[in-house]
Amino acid sequence: MKVCDVIKWENMGDTFIYKFPEEDFNTMSQLIVNESQEAIFFNGGEALDTFGAGRHTLKTQNLPILTKLMTLATDGVSPFHCQIYYINKTEQMAIKWGTDSQIQYTDPEYGFPLSIGVSGEMALKVSNGKKLLMKLVGTANEFNKDNLTTTFRAFLMSKVKPYIARFMVNNKISIFDVDAHIDEFSEDLKKSLDSDFDDYGLELVRFFVTNVVKPESDAQYNKFKELHFRSFADIKEATLEKQVTKIKAEAAADKMVIESAAMAQKRAQEGYTYQQEKSYDVAKEMAKNEATGQYTNMGVGIGMMAGVGGTMAGVMGNALNSAVGGATPPPLPNAVYHIALAGGQTQQQDINTIKNGIANGMITKETLLWKAGMANWAKAAEIPEIMSLFGNNGMTPPPIPTGN
Repeated sequence: MKVCDVIKWENMGDTFIYKFPEEDFNTMSQLIVNESQEAIFFNGGEALDTFGAGRHTLKTQNLPILTKLMTLATDGVSPFHCQIYYINKTEQMAIKWGTDSQIQYTDPEYGFPLSIGVSGEMALKVSNGKKLLMKLVGTANEFNKDNLTTTFRAFLMSKVKPYIARFMVNNKISIFDVDAHIDEFSEDLKKSLDSDFDDYGLELVRFFVTNVVKPESDAQYNKFKELHFRSFADIKEATLEKQVTKIKAEAAADKMVIESAAMAQKRAQEGYTYQQEKSYDVAKEMAKNEATGQYTNMGVGIGMMAGVGGTMAGVMGNALNSAVGGATPPPLPNAVYHIALAGGQTQQQDINTIKNGIANGMITKETLLWKAGMANWAKAAEIPEIMSLFGNNGMTPPPIPTGN
């Protein structure tokens, strides 16, 4: 005959509540409760105590020898009935749920009726074991995930189905964009369901909508699906084409700026301006026309170009002479030199300005000059074009040759 019992529960698995199979424990029996458990002691059909983690000694009215004698009159059943229920306090994850029928609603974007389903997972844990035991389990031997899913399916559906339909209509969410809102569904539904689970002593730790089941076999749905994604693709293609056109235009503008800057630098180095270049081009084109019958056309051209300025007038005059009666070429561009000044500074001057500088003594034969095409700076005396501007400078000319 056992004097006392050792009561413990291991291998909890996905069970929320477990009734220990043996009953009517002798007094001084040892109750073992693990960290992730709690135990509820029933005596005479009444929940008396809740035990947390640790080892506990139970005091009952069942005494080993006396109880055996007393049960002789009750066919072996103790009149001092006691039981232990274990509560699993761990978080139970991956509890699947889904709508038992489809949700009917009208797509707000395209206006056609359709049916959808919703499914997902949730995680629960017991927050009040006694409340759960008294409200749902009763005298059952255990209560697991399957029991819970069956028990809560009805009120889950009463919350989930109308919420999904209402949310999609109020926020004008098309069935083709619904997947982007799954996180919102999950968060809002969890808030809505928290109090319902709490009424039964359960904490809804997590609630996820993981899938919206679309009517892929519905011909009307597939027609609008193709229309939706085709229009989306057209918009994306038009947007991309617009971006490419903009990039090309910007590249062309950048190229023009770079080429213009290069041409401006070239003109500066060679000593002429944009206006002079264009005047020369026009004059050269007109000079090609040697027929007398084209004289009137040339006159019209000269009139239209009259506002270009003195340089243009001179060039045009030379071109006219060349075309009508003469073959005089247009004047060469006036060379521009860089003049070295005191303090390391430089200044650009054309031949006429240099000639004046020589006359007033600002430029001497020792002055350094440079222009495009020269390898290095050179003294004025070393540049024939410049040296010719100095004349003889008082030097006696050689004697005139005489005939023999």
